[in-house]
Amino acid sequence: MLLVSAVALPLTLFSAGSIWSQYGEDRERAEAQLVAQARTLAQLVDQEFERTRAVAQTLTASAALGRGDLDAFDRELRAARDLLSAGLPNGVSPVMLRLVRLDGMKLLDTAWPPGVRRTERVPMLPHLAAALASGRVEISDLFVPRKLNLPFISVVVPVFLPWGQAEGRAGAVIGVTLPRERFASVVSAAGLPAASLASVQDRRGMTVVRSYRDGETVGRVISPEALSAIMGGEAGVVPSGLRTLEGVPSAMAFAHAPDSDYTVMLELPEDVFQAPLRRTLLRSLLTGGVILAMGLMVALLVAGRVVSALGRVPWLAPLAPPGALAEVGRFRTTGMREADTLAQALSVQLGERQRAERALRDSEARFRTLADAMPQMVWSADPDGRHTYFNARWHAFTGIVGGQFPGGDWLSLVHPEDRERLTARWRHSLETGEPYEMEYRLRRHDGVHRWALARALPMRDAAGRIVQWFGSSTDIEEIVRAREVMARSRLELEQQVEARTRALDAARAELAQAQRMEALGKLAGGIAHDFNNVLQAVQGGAALIERRPDDAERVRRLGRMILEASGRGMTITRRLLSFARRGDLRAEPVDAAMLLGNMREMLAHTLGSGVEVRVHVPPGLPPLLADQGQLETVLVNLATNARDAMAGHGLLVLGAAEDVVPAESAAGYPARLAAGRYLRLSVADTGSGMDPETLARASEPFFTTKLVGKGTGLGLSMAKGFAEQSGGALVIESAPGRGTQVALWFPVSSEAPAGREAAEPGPPALPLLPPEERRRILLVDDEALVRSLLAEQLEAAGYAVSVAGSGAAALEMVEQGAAPELLVSDLSMPGMDGLALIQEMQRRRPGLPAVLLTGFVTNAAEIAMGGALDGSFSLLSKPVDAGRLADRIAVMLEAADGRAAVE
Repeated sequence: MLLVSAVALPLTLFSAGSIWSQYGEDRERAEAQLVAQARTLAQLVDQEFERTRAVAQTLTASAALGRGDLDAFDRELRAARDLLSAGLPNGVSPVMLRLVRLDGMKLLDTAWPPGVRRTERVPMLPHLAAALASGRVEISDLFVPRKLNLPFISVVVPVFLPWGQAEGRAGAVIGVTLPRERFASVVSAAGLPAASLASVQDRRGMTVVRSYRDGETVGRVISPEALSAIMGGEAGVVPSGLRTLEGVPSAMAFAHAPDSDYTVMLELPEDVFQAPLRRTLLRSLLTGGVILAMGLMVALLVAGRVVSALGRVPWLAPLAPPGALAEVGRFRTTGMREADTLAQALSVQLGERQRAERALRDSEARFRTLADAMPQMVWSADPDGRHTYFNARWHAFTGIVGGQFPGGDWLSLVHPEDRERLTARWRHSLETGEPYEMEYRLRRHDGVHRWALARALPMRDAAGRIVQWFGSSTDIEEIVRAREVMARSRLELEQQVEARTRALDAARAELAQAQRMEALGKLAGGIAHDFNNVLQAVQGGAALIERRPDDAERVRRLGRMILEASGRGMTITRRLLSFARRGDLRAEPVDAAMLLGNMREMLAHTLGSGVEVRVHVPPGLPPLLADQGQLETVLVNLATNARDAMAGHGLLVLGAAEDVVPAESAAGYPARLAAGRYLRLSVADTGSGMDPETLARASEPFFTTKLVGKGTGLGLSMAKGFAEQSGGALVIESAPGRGTQVALWFPVSSEAPAGREAAEPGPPALPLLPPEERRRILLVDDEALVRSLLAEQLEAAGYAVSVAGSGAAALEMVEQGAAPELLVSDLSMPGMDGLALIQEMQRRRPGLPAVLLTGFVTNAAEIAMGGALDGSFSLLSKPVDAGRLADRIAVMLEAADGRAAVE
């Protein structure tokens, strides 16, 4: 009986589902028919409007109207009224036509007696105003004129008069007022069953005409639920359960008229609509029930025989011949050949399965015996990673008996520091099928954690799927301890080497800085001479201006001289800062001609009047790639050595040339040079030269031929190291009585050298605007003289300047209401420096542009220099030209205005 029920229940459910599905399809077809009828009626509604629109548009082309003959046009309007009123029921108001001017004045009206002219202004209803404004045909919703107190619908057609109106604009409209009964023929044409009705709604959902209780429902709005449904689509069915205006539950279909957007609704009471559907459903249920009952009777008969045959399978299984089917006749008991054959086959398969299970139990017993005999801890796991077996060695090592782990899982035996790592590696092997191998600490039965090595491999079936994992764990405590001893010794050795390396690098850096300072000391005399010249020019020019301040031309000329002298001082200051900079090599493109020209200018005063310095550089040389500050130090040291070799009198030649080292043969070039393009710098003197023994040791560290205290012996060795670190080489050529030439090779740079900042003429002074219209600048500098001078220069450039002597004072000014548009600040100030002030200002006023002024280069300034003219921050070096500062401020204010406009 259970078997029959198992078959009957799905069949019953399937049959019921099919019948219900058929019922749903029948209802959908009936609803689709209603929607199709609604679409047809909606097209008839549009045809009525189209007929009215066509008549009105024909009137707009009237010749009488075009020449302004209103009497003739009045007759045409009355003829059109008669045409449109044909077919209206008796007692219904006829169609009315009116000619209305742009100002709302009615010119003609078919409701007036023929030949009568009146001065009346019509109400400017929405459809009338829209037609006059847009020049398009407009159709109104249902409305009730005040004088007539009857519901009407109006079609308004614009008229473009050739007289009395601007070209291209509607000068008047023809309004056709239709009685709502015009659409009664539409709803009467629906042909619906009894108790059904059709209706027409305007665009607001207001009932225009209805086939049932028309007079009572005109002007009423359908239910909000139905209105929401019809407004949401072009055509369709309103959700079931809604009621008509009379409160009757009905099936409702709707369709929008494409042109007028009026809606036609068809309403069929639910009991009428569903009557044929229910009859069809009842017939289907009766037919299905009869068929199902007959099927159940047959199923009961067959199930009895099948159950009888299957009941003999358990006692036939041990008798079935292994590996083959016996003759069917030996097992026939039910009279159904198929059931007997199935029972015999199941008996054979059951017998084979029983024998396989016995073989598997024997195999597992042999495996456990073998695993327990092994010295390693052996285990197995299922494809999900759950451990299914541990051998006796595992239980002996861990002291766990019967699988009762202290933490509920074998992972509780793993050292806490190793659990996460072990779990992640085991999960990775489970997901990828890769062999598992892991070293971890496992707790022994005495509570001591010992290092173990776990390995596992997956066993796969014929399809390649993992069916089980087999693994082992081996105690490797002694191996790990020995490995740690070796690693500890190696680590101590590496730490000693690293410490010695750091000490050596620090010593090299100190030696390089000492060499740079030594070169700087050698330049001190020449630099002092240059600075004295600058101060002489500034002091003398200022004194002359003070004596004759009224001579404007003389003051301007002396002012230009002072500016040129201050520019010379700026150049000397930058060279000193670059020369004294400490840090790692930073390769950059260097113009050799400019470099050697500047070195000649510097060395001319440094080496003394007895040494003539010349520069030989061919035109068009490419830039070299090296650290310019370090290169200048090397050249100064080489020039100083040359002066000492010439005893203060002789010729020093600084040269440059391009060399190309070929890949196939580098003969004649230093062995360290790889194939490629190089720029060779040379320093040649006419001194005494060196013998071969001295020349061989000249570049060794601390080797010198000078007296004690006169030299460190590091000049040539550091020059050689610098050239090789830069990717080049150094070669010395010398002979007694022939002087010495030192050549340095540097790689050619693929990039152009950075442009030098040139003195830029300041922009013309801005016209002096009223104070309230000037751009507001906040200037912060702790030096009162510099602060006052910069403030006067910026005010002369047309800006409104507020000053503060510190970062704290500047912040206090902002808190008290100051609203600067740009901040200019010195970098180095007591307390809060310039960078911190800018960051705090921009935190309080995001996007505030700022200019940072600095008299020297620090790490912070170098970082900031990378962002010059980028975003809302820029950096300029002191002394700064007033015009250049004003130009930078103008650029940044313009950029800030652009960002504000975009935001």
